[in-house]
Amino acid sequence: MLDDSTRLTSPLVLTVVVFGVGVSAHAQYSPPPSSAAAVKGISFAAGTTVGEQFRARFTECDSHDTCDGKPTKFGCSRDLNRNTVLFKLSGNAIFFDGKMGVDADGSPLSKKTPGATDQPETSFRFPSPGRPSVDSDSVPFIVIPGGGFAKALGIRLGDIAAVIHNGLVVYALVADQGPVCKLGEGSIELHERLKHKVCITRNGTNECTKLRDVGLERDVLYFIFPGSGARIIQGLNPININQRLSVEGPKLFQALQTISALVSRNSRSS
Repeated sequence: MLDDSTRLTSPLVLTVVVFGVGVSAHAQYSPPPSSAAAVKGISFAAGTTVGEQFRARFTECDSHDTCDGKPTKFGCSRDLNRNTVLFKLSGNAIFFDGKMGVDADGSPLSKKTPGATDQPETSFRFPSPGRPSVDSDSVPFIVIPGGGFAKALGIRLGDIAAVIHNGLVVYALVADQGPVCKLGEGSIELHERLKHKVCITRNGTNECTKLRDVGLERDVLYFIFPGSGARIIQGLNPININQRLSVEGPKLFQALQTISALVSRNSRSS
């Protein structure tokens, strides 16, 4: 983990010093009014459009229930991606929007319901004895598509994300990979923290025993910070994960806002 003296000189901040003035300004996006205050100061116009091949997949799936021209097992028409943008923002943060389905992978519920679409394990495993999965019922996490999405955008499992809906900001782990043409899934805990109740009943040990599998339909904003997993990975385990996300997530998001302000200032003075 980085100490306080080095966090503010992380790659996020160093990037603006070297490349800040030269960032291409051909990205256009206006956040939904309900979340405008939460993203105040972030310059979407200073970002660059990336991953158009992935956006084409998401659009194809929404429109035709196919992925790379082939029929998909679950399709998208009943669970539209509703993705409109995929940007690299100042400081290399990756931003996209869309819906947020419910991913129960790694939860006690998924382990007790064989044959369900959710899996008992997550793609990311903690670097602790037994390499346990991330529990969807207790840790806020997001799912990213397979098919080269992570590699192309510099994202790794274990990176940190900021997820925003209706003005609420929750810091989450990039913990799972899903279908190639599906974008936008979050853990049970992430939905609950965003005030979207998906667990209907819990048992005496507070485990979710019945899930309302209804996601957020649109206007979920995702900011992923590539390489940020290095801040939390050493000694990371199921006990300390939420505390580390709550400490490092706000610092990354604040750094993004700071970089955006510097880029905007440089562009106005150039």
